[in-house]
Amino acid sequence: MKNISLQQILYFRITMKCSSFAQAADLAYTTQSTISKNIASLEKIIGEPLFIRQKKGIIPTQKAIFLNLELSEVYDKLDSLFNSSPQYKQEGITVSFCQNIDFPSAIPEFFSLLAADGFFSRADIKLHCYENETVVNGVLNGSYDLGFILSDTNVSNPNIKLHTIVSTAPQIFFSVNSPLNQKENLTINDFSSYPIVTTRYLIEKNDYRMINLLPFAPKGIEIVESYDDIPLHLATGRYITLLRPYVYLANDRNIVSYKLPDTYNLTQGVTMIWFQNNKNKYLKKILSIMGAK
Repeated sequence: MKNISLQQILYFRITMKCSSFAQAADLAYTTQSTISKNIASLEKIIGEPLFIRQKKGIIPTQKAIFLNLELSEVYDKLDSLFNSSPQYKQEGITVSFCQNIDFPSAIPEFFSLLAADGFFSRADIKLHCYENETVVNGVLNGSYDLGFILSDTNVSNPNIKLHTIVSTAPQIFFSVNSPLNQKENLTINDFSSYPIVTTRYLIEKNDYRMINLLPFAPKGIEIVESYDDIPLHLATGRYITLLRPYVYLANDRNIVSYKLPDTYNLTQGVTMIWFQNNKNKYLKKILSIMGAK
């Protein structure tokens, strides 16, 4: 192990994430020949093959898998070293999403466009998730290169540029244990005998907007402090909630969603924001891919 060079470790780590030497070369900003030679040298030191070469790509051997595990501590030390380097930070982009955004609708659309362009082979994306205000302030102070916020809270700051990317409507969520889940043909009126559980944040920040515009009158409103309290109330089967399809609800098998009628047209706009003088080259590429100006 002591004869292995840092370059070989870096190239091996990257190659373990790829299906071909060519793909690894793109990710490492080098040539396929350089990757191949370094892996071959590493195999000579190890004394056995690390990858099975095929016409369509490469497959790591069992030895490569074990070596990758053995090097995990080395990887951690390298990450710590590189993450503290200003030069390393320029090789990627930091993106922050508002925690209230409809993740299933907004994120796949964003990332599918980047994937189609091959963006991920050239840059790392670090994701963060906070409230709108934190996202906006982070974009302004340079903590985040790109932010995604709710369109109805767009900021009027001359240093921030805006680009609306998606709109989605909220849904009603309830527990699988609820009597609502036993009905074969739910109608919007079936929800009127249930109280809604919502957060103090939504009440204070949105002025009952989502609740007042419901196409029915709920039995009452239960206000909780945290979003994490909502699934707990729903689990009793006695409450419903009106939310965007947040990822932690949409992926919960114990929670059922109900799509509101098409006549209920209150949608949520998602806006992409960035500091207009940000010089990050990957930000410029993303703006080009997204058609933002």
